[in-house]
Amino acid sequence: MARQPRPALPPKPLTIRAAIAVEVLVSVLFLIAGGSFLISAGAQEIDRAGLIGLGVLLGALAVIQLVLVLGLRRGKRGARELLTTIGFVVGIPILVRRTPGLSVVSAVMLLGVLLMWVPTSTAWFQQISPRPQNKWVRLASRTVSPFRKR
Repeated sequence: MARQPRPALPPKPLTIRAAIAVEVLVSVLFLIAGGSFLISAGAQEIDRAGLIGLGVLLGALAVIQLVLVLGLRRGKRGARELLTTIGFVVGIPILVRRTPGLSVVSAVMLLGVLLMWVPTSTAWFQQISPRPQNKWVRLASRTVSPFRKR
């Protein structure tokens, strides 16, 4: 039995395409930053463990972001939510601490998060994968109420 082809997605709005480009750019910049931490860890004799840990963490974060961007391209709501979570958990502390170099990357990452949640992007995600109805609303709609018009 042949597999059914996927239905064609509606065209992505400019905000989603820009968010995808921004997230890919942030992932590449995190890979570069992680690589530079690993290279400087190899050049130093003191405090190597911290630099190695930070380099591996940034590299893993970049790979996770790239995988999530693939889901974002397909219109997966979970990818948007996880990228938003990563953006807030990683981006805001870096901005608050004003880490040189990484502050710019985190500001760009938060711009990508903003682009994923503007109304045109939200409408596109609602069209691709509609949000399921709240279970309490669904339950209330099935119950018999003396106040409901029939």
